[in-house]
Amino acid sequence: MSYWAPGEHLVRIYDALYSSMAEVASQARDATCVVRLHEASREFGYLALELRGDGHVDADPLVATLVRRSLADDETGALTLFALALLVGPRLLVSLRDYLDVEDDPGCRALLSHGSDVVVREVLATGRVMTAHEDPRRASAAQELRAVLDGAGMAESLGQHR
Repeated sequence: MSYWAPGEHLVRIYDALYSSMAEVASQARDATCVVRLHEASREFGYLALELRGDGHVDADPLVATLVRRSLADDETGALTLFALALLVGPRLLVSLRDYLDVEDDPGCRALLSHGSDVVVREVLATGRVMTAHEDPRRASAAQELRAVLDGAGMAESLGQHR
């Protein structure tokens, strides 16, 4: 794919989710969380490949750090899933929507729509797993993760690059 600013931005986020979730999955202690983390990682990897092609991309450092930090705060992997379903996923959807609002190219619009579909599917699948892993002690750790995103200017989306 030739240079496309939204694609460059999104592939960095997708790649960060792919690589960091795979890393967390290899270390998480809850089997159900491990499976869900691997499944989500794979889906974000497919999205990254779709945009990256044969080129190299550097993963978004904030997203990767947030995912890794979630494991440090909760070794089961449940907080990582919480972060995907309630922090990163919704913000990523807003970024995708913002790009769709201004994109005219049908091929690019299809990539953005496909990305949105995958994110929604992964958030829903993760939500189903999370109902069995509710723990009020994760609330403070989740607030800290939210503060990281908010502090980086990502209270509503994961940014938009033009």
